[in-house]
Amino acid sequence: MANEQGFQGKMFAWLESIISCELPNDTTCVFEMSPQDAKKPDRSSDEMDPRLELPPQIADLDDQSFAYEFQEFLTHLAIECNWHVHNDTCYKHIRAGEKRGDHNCRMRLDGSLQVVTSIDVESGSIELRRWRGKVNNYMDLIFFLLQSNPDSQFIGSGEAAKAAVFYITKYITKGNLPMYTGLQALEYATKMHEQKFEVEENVGAERINCSLITKSVNALMGQQEISHQQVMSYLVGSGDFYTSHTFQMVKWYEFVHAAERLDQDMKSLPIDDGLVSEDNDTLLNEEQITVNVMPDAVEFTSEIEDYALCPTSAHEFNDLCLWEFVERTRMRRHTFRRHIRDRR
Repeated sequence: MANEQGFQGKMFAWLESIISCELPNDTTCVFEMSPQDAKKPDRSSDEMDPRLELPPQIADLDDQSFAYEFQEFLTHLAIECNWHVHNDTCYKHIRAGEKRGDHNCRMRLDGSLQVVTSIDVESGSIELRRWRGKVNNYMDLIFFLLQSNPDSQFIGSGEAAKAAVFYITKYITKGNLPMYTGLQALEYATKMHEQKFEVEENVGAERINCSLITKSVNALMGQQEISHQQVMSYLVGSGDFYTSHTFQMVKWYEFVHAAERLDQDMKSLPIDDGLVSEDNDTLLNEEQITVNVMPDAVEFTSEIEDYALCPTSAHEFNDLCLWEFVERTRMRRHTFRRHIRDRR
């Protein structure tokens, strides 16, 4: 893009049309000749906060009136939300006793101006024009709809793109866990693991190891942070996950344990004494059964029984593996009523 002036000009014009670093009515750089020029304009006591005010409604105004009100509303929003004022957050990384000022504000809103958009030769990133030294970037439409500081940034390539990818990845994964917290979680998981198998006998080493790994992973994951957006989404009832498909739950460990028990029972029984039944009733023993108590009935459900007792003679269920059975079948409740005739 640096060598193609035509494409560069179109790219710059497009970015300048959607991202603003100035007030809506500014036509050139506004230089700060004195500290008073850099000061955020005060909002009068009788003027409503634009973040709480109902924005102009296009249905109530003609096109010309709405365009005017739109620009005026954006001006108030930009002053209230995007006009930067230094505070303690700007200097939380500086050393004790270090002088505070525009030069070490971590928000990098130091009052510097840029007349035209250009490309940084060293990093290759696009530096947008900045006509107001203390007004943060915004996109007018998003700004109008959100009525808060959207902090709009163009990230194409260069150092900014790498930093953004690193920040977003780190923020989503929340991978950093303090060592002392991780060790405490592992200690708790180990104690719970030992208590569980103190009373259980004849348990294989493989199952013990799997249980320890599961408890350790759950303990560590329980210490991970979750974002503010996840918490609020859960609180307002919007759910904490979104998928493009519908998923069925299967308690895989129940089937594994049932198969292990069947294998052990088959090995412990004599082969030629007639005790091994063809129906394999052993498979249906000791699995977890869900009991649903209703006002007029008691319902028992078992995933293992549902799969083991499905009608294999029917064409629809013939040769269905467990995965296909869970994927393709659904349980439906049917009500059967008995009609009893009174005899008197």
